[in-house]
Amino acid sequence: MHSFWGIPEVVSELVLLLPRADQARIARVNSALWEIAIPHIWSDVPDIQLFFKLFPSGLWSKVKEPSMFPPLLNWELQDSDWDRFLFHSKNTKTTYYTTGDLRDVVPTEIWCHPLLSTSFPRLESLFVNAFDDSMDQGPINIIPLLLRPSLRRIEFFADRSTADSPLISTLQSIVENKTPLLEEIVLRLVWNVGSLSGVGAQAIASQRLLRRLTISSLSDIAELAESAKDLPCLEELDIRGGSLVFDLPERNYNELGFRSLTTLTAAGVPASIHSLLRSIGSNRLAQVALTFHPWISGDMSPELIVELQRFRPHLVHLEISTTGSFSWADSEPLLNLAELQTCDLTYPRIDSHEITDDRVRQMVDAWPKLARLRLRVLPHTSHLTLTSLAYIAAHCPNLKKLAITFQAEKATNSLFSWDVDASLFSKNALELFDVMASAFDEGDEERLANVFRSWWPKARLCRSDPEMVPMTRWDIDDGPSWP
Repeated sequence: MHSFWGIPEVVSELVLLLPRADQARIARVNSALWEIAIPHIWSDVPDIQLFFKLFPSGLWSKVKEPSMFPPLLNWELQDSDWDRFLFHSKNTKTTYYTTGDLRDVVPTEIWCHPLLSTSFPRLESLFVNAFDDSMDQGPINIIPLLLRPSLRRIEFFADRSTADSPLISTLQSIVENKTPLLEEIVLRLVWNVGSLSGVGAQAIASQRLLRRLTISSLSDIAELAESAKDLPCLEELDIRGGSLVFDLPERNYNELGFRSLTTLTAAGVPASIHSLLRSIGSNRLAQVALTFHPWISGDMSPELIVELQRFRPHLVHLEISTTGSFSWADSEPLLNLAELQTCDLTYPRIDSHEITDDRVRQMVDAWPKLARLRLRVLPHTSHLTLTSLAYIAAHCPNLKKLAITFQAEKATNSLFSWDVDASLFSKNALELFDVMASAFDEGDEERLANVFRSWWPKARLCRSDPEMVPMTRWDIDDGPSWP
């Protein structure tokens, strides 16, 4: 065997990069590689059921209707029966559990055995899918048995929350046991949040080291969100719900919360998001992403945009998306955010005369540190021409990503001067140029693409979905190449 395989540190880094199947193949080569690969194989386990297959074969038998007749042990449980289970679970940092999958197929003696508490000593992340709470009605809720002092992240997905659901009892355990010391909580709920609000708020408020909190639901989640206001370490807040209206003292910012917040993501009706912004007392907010749902209650208000100016000294990343009506005058306060480096605006229903070359020039002049700009508007509402692009190319040398819809037809650009010195743009840093739903004369795309390449010699040209389907991420690998 090559001497390379005799250096455990190097081999371990190599194994870490391999898919799980290849890691398993390497583990079968010899005992040395087995010892290196096994911790990686069992570090992230996609289904906790895999651990219970490590018990000796025949320890219990499957039953046809486990909910009525749970499985029984075929012999008395011995400590040695736990050897493989405990050996591999000690390497696990992340695992996933779906309620109902185990309570009815694993004997009760397993869950009640004292050795279970010694398993998963390094568990850091636990994902719980509670699709059907009725499956876990019973004397044992398994999830609290998996809470470990090492746990730093827990994520729940539940289609509903009832008073006797395992989600409720798990949150109660977090409150009562004061363990684990979580850094991130994710609650993705669909309906019936009411029964969760009280104990959920207590669980969130008890985690004084919490840094990231995500709550999403179609129901009212105001109480859950408000419970995090006084957490001293909370830096990232992601709130998406039907109602977020807080009972706040009128403009008394000394009594506000969320004082350590640096990143805010919120989706909901404009009034709710406005209330959330007014509740933030942090002076370090750097990233804000807002999605408005005006079809529920009203359009975006000018006061909401003005509220963002409180965060002007540190706000560098801004995303705003709305399907409601929009007036550029309402958003002019955004031009005062001089530190902006990233701006992503989605306005499908903007007045057709409001996105013009002059507006783009105002943005470019107001945001000298701009590194990424995306303006998503429908084609018939964009009155931008090649003049805007030339101005961006000349005045945004640090811009790395640009996505914009413009009119490139010759008739629209009759006043555009083609006497542009491309050598002025040779140092432009643009990596991606997305033409989105821009309009071109037939057969003229290649000619204009060459013009853009002379302005941005390092950029990849692409065209994303012109129907404006929201993208989960925006990177240089997204969007097919254009032309």
